[in-house]
Amino acid sequence: MCGFFITNNQKIGLNQECVIEKFLRFRGPDGSSGLITHNTWKAYHSRLSIIDLNAGTNQPMIDVFGGLLVFNGEILNFEELGFKYFNKKYISDTSLLSDLLMNGNIDVDELDGFFSFVYIDNNGVLTHAVRDKFGVKPLYYYEDDDGLSFCSEPNVLNKLYKTQPNSEAIDEYYAIRAPIFSGSYFEGVKSIEPGSCFVNGIYFDCRDYIEKGYEAYNKMDLKSALNKGIVSRLVSDAPVGLLLSRGIDSNLLKSLGSFDKYYTIGFDGDEDLVYLKSKNIINLTSIECSREEYLNAFKYLLELRGEPMSVPNEVLLYIISKKASSDGIKVLLSGEGADEFFGGYDRIFKWAHQAKEFNLEIFLDKYCYLPPSKNSKLYCKFETLFSLNKFDSVFETVRWFFIRYHMPILFRRLDFSLMAAGVEGREPIANMHTFIKAMKLSPDDLMGEILGKIPLRKVTSDYLGHEFSYEQKIGFPVDLTKIFDNENNLSSYQIWFKENLKVLL
Repeated sequence: MCGFFITNNQKIGLNQECVIEKFLRFRGPDGSSGLITHNTWKAYHSRLSIIDLNAGTNQPMIDVFGGLLVFNGEILNFEELGFKYFNKKYISDTSLLSDLLMNGNIDVDELDGFFSFVYIDNNGVLTHAVRDKFGVKPLYYYEDDDGLSFCSEPNVLNKLYKTQPNSEAIDEYYAIRAPIFSGSYFEGVKSIEPGSCFVNGIYFDCRDYIEKGYEAYNKMDLKSALNKGIVSRLVSDAPVGLLLSRGIDSNLLKSLGSFDKYYTIGFDGDEDLVYLKSKNIINLTSIECSREEYLNAFKYLLELRGEPMSVPNEVLLYIISKKASSDGIKVLLSGEGADEFFGGYDRIFKWAHQAKEFNLEIFLDKYCYLPPSKNSKLYCKFETLFSLNKFDSVFETVRWFFIRYHMPILFRRLDFSLMAAGVEGREPIANMHTFIKAMKLSPDDLMGEILGKIPLRKVTSDYLGHEFSYEQKIGFPVDLTKIFDNENNLSSYQIWFKENLKVLL
């Protein structure tokens, strides 16, 4: 898990290295390369050591032919691919990736993990700028007449090229708290789409797996897929912990996996904290966050990120991850992907399951914090999006949207909050092992009369009982009226928008 910047823009030089270091070093506290020049490109890499902790696999990595690689994330099946292509044992996924690219025999679809990487060949030609299938790892770019730049953080590109805030992205923030159409909050800064390469185009599209034939629910098959996801996400040479809440997703991971430490956070009296403390879980660290601690963390994260955060829980994730990092934990697992794969957002998926035809107004009313007005630019973007992506069932239309567009929002939250604390976030449910099984389950198998995620609830019942597994989840949002000064009696939503948008306006 790392951060990188790479460019062929001749106006970027050592004078800008301090900006890159200031706003990108946090992603890799274990080492910084500085800005190096190679074959007309300049590259910077900061490293958080997870696999092969030795400095010999630090980046940028230059291969024997003169190719240059910068890489963020993990390829968890690197040992298997090493034997397949080179008949030898690798101890580093970075070295394996470098050799695959150098030899020209890489099949990105084979890579099991979460990653973004850029590769420049020995002639100085950009051959790959790739993001993983579900968009777990970020990859942004900026292009002008002087060259092309890629970076793990959009704020670095914003600072280097002195961009302006994107007004359409701000409209998206009010509606969905993320610039899913604009790519970033900065003019000219774009995002590589999940499952695609800047050079070679799309290599993975979740649409190809939707409505391709359902199979009967098989608990053992699903459990096997979940176990594969967990085992693969435990591949690490550094200590691994689990983020724990009262929800079934993290508790299912706890039941299936083996973890040395568990972490949870909330405010005094939060039901999640009260519940978990009552279970006397060995090696559980719980933090009761104070107002002052939250405010200090919020201000730090907002300045570091340079753009609005999505939800108040991002601040709590950062605080609990700092505690995990102080305990020596470098990897934290969480349950992202379960709701998107298995129809877990009960309010919207229940409607989608019952609806005969897709209605954009109803969808936006249920999905958006502040739905865009009809015929607004944002409304028309949604209208175009769904007109180009039609499925036979309303449920699968909604499931596709959540996997393709909503899930990367969650990954961005987790990635930034944890990386700011020097910790890598991993999602053992959000991977191809579980995705393929989930796509084979019909809407009727996924949805009950009231609740979704029925297949996951059935598995969880074997460990934690029916009552816990079918308990209706109640959200406990952060009450921002008790944290920020609120002379104008704003709601929590209004306070969140106001405080976050200060960074842009």
